[in-house]
Amino acid sequence: MIDAHLHFWNAEHAVHNWPESVTGKLRCAFTPDDLKPQLAEAGVESVVLMQSRNDFEESLHFSRLAGEHDFIGALVGWVDLADPDNVDAALDRLAQCGKLRGVRHLINFEPDPDWLRADPVQRSVARIAARGLVFDVVPTDDRKFAAVLDLARDHPGLKVLIDHMGRPPVGRERGKWFAQIEAASALANVTIKLSVGLDVLIGWTWSTGALEPYARQIFDCFGPDRVLAASNWPVVLASAPRYADLWRELPGLLTHLDDRQRAAVLGENARALFSIGS
Repeated sequence: MIDAHLHFWNAEHAVHNWPESVTGKLRCAFTPDDLKPQLAEAGVESVVLMQSRNDFEESLHFSRLAGEHDFIGALVGWVDLADPDNVDAALDRLAQCGKLRGVRHLINFEPDPDWLRADPVQRSVARIAARGLVFDVVPTDDRKFAAVLDLARDHPGLKVLIDHMGRPPVGRERGKWFAQIEAASALANVTIKLSVGLDVLIGWTWSTGALEPYARQIFDCFGPDRVLAASNWPVVLASAPRYADLWRELPGLLTHLDDRQRAAVLGENARALFSIGS
């Protein structure tokens, strides 16, 4: 299996402002050495290391880690998309590890819901597309979800990957999520991760059954060849007790798939999208 989304942080970089209810579990170091013993137990052969802050120094640190550890198959880093004149130089620095495969910007920290539509950001995104990189994104509300869809339409050559099932309304009113997932799936350059974000994990105990209606919508719309399974470790520890436990639970959402389709979701889609091993 390939884990399409996880993070590391050490004491220097563990400066996230976690909600009080999860601070005790997450405000500590999580390093490659912490994860390594758990990979074999979980049956995970490779991982995609994902930026966790809109901070270039963190991404440089992650680039060094990717170069040092064979089990890190791909890096998704951060560059300043509001500075298009320097995007290529920043990407070149991150690419020195040989594993840079994508860029993510946490748009929830942008107060302007139209931030993705700004001309400098559009120019930077065009450079990401030209380099064949994946653009990872978490749409955190309806207006930002609409902006993500517009971005995918305006840049059909851009590989857009929506994180954490697009934040399904687990335990909340269903809102526009089902329609948004259907609209996203109509865009051929959009794929999606079967994972759970912090918005769901806070105050929630992992339940495959609770996720099943949302996973079903994902598969009905995207099909198994455009869905990537991911842990969101260590953030998922706010809900799931152990890394291996998550990978025992996650296949419960795939029981309707055949062997080839399950293999695609659990690794082969990530291998292809992120060119892992290439």
